[in-house]
Amino acid sequence: MIKVILVPVDGTDRSAEVLATALVIAKRFDSHIKVVHVRERAHEPYMFGGIPKNYREEFSRMSRKAVDSTVDTVRGQFNAFCKQGGVKVTRKPSTAKEVTASLHVLEGDAETVLGQESRLVDVIAMSRPTKHRIGGPGVGELHESLMLHSGRPVLIVPPEWKAHRADHAAIGWNDSVEASRAVCMTLPWLTQMKKVTVLVSKKREDGVGEVIDYLKRHGCKADYKVLSGRGGNIGKKMLAACNEIGAEFLVVGGFTHTRTRQRLFGGVTSHLLSNTDIITVMAH
Repeated sequence: MIKVILVPVDGTDRSAEVLATALVIAKRFDSHIKVVHVRERAHEPYMFGGIPKNYREEFSRMSRKAVDSTVDTVRGQFNAFCKQGGVKVTRKPSTAKEVTASLHVLEGDAETVLGQESRLVDVIAMSRPTKHRIGGPGVGELHESLMLHSGRPVLIVPPEWKAHRADHAAIGWNDSVEASRAVCMTLPWLTQMKKVTVLVSKKREDGVGEVIDYLKRHGCKADYKVLSGRGGNIGKKMLAACNEIGAEFLVVGGFTHTRTRQRLFGGVTSHLLSNTDIITVMAH
């Protein structure tokens, strides 16, 4: 079951979208929403070494003020979220059948802190990475790190997503260990869907029957769809297929190829992280 949802926040509107989506999940499973904000440490840029001390002190003061302001925004956003959603605030998850939430403002390196905080959760909900690199969209470093090192599925919320309960899921199946893990980790969702469609390439069609049988043994109403055409961007084809069949929840294995290959030549994970327009759950 999905009982603990980790939601990293930074006080932006994107964080609010992820919290709204997390609430939909929490209501489905009576989950606890663990909201974490990593308070940035103000560091003096190395190029300030030759600048007078009073200027450096002013920079540090303004940096601390900005960080404190972000923390205040996060607290306000969390309180408003709990009040509007009728969510009970607790310090930690309980065994009661109700939706609860807790806010944790922590200090340190974001990647390290979130990695530690993800050890005992069931899913990590994050906004889709923004395009931030010269020459094209970046993969999203924290998404990569958490997917590869947390051992937990990462749920990606696209921009301007209107949170609602999805009833039709699609699974991107390529017979990989990562895809297998993704399916197993999302069974609590898949078994509650009205329909599950397995998306496969033509060369994988012969083995898709075993996937369908596995899902049906778990109570899923499953069928499959062969992705059209040869070659091309598989991630793009998956999203097009989801749009065609009306699936709003996509499950895939993340980084079935090395990150270096993904960066140099592209791949399903990179494409979905940058372009997905539906809820997408990835597991490595």
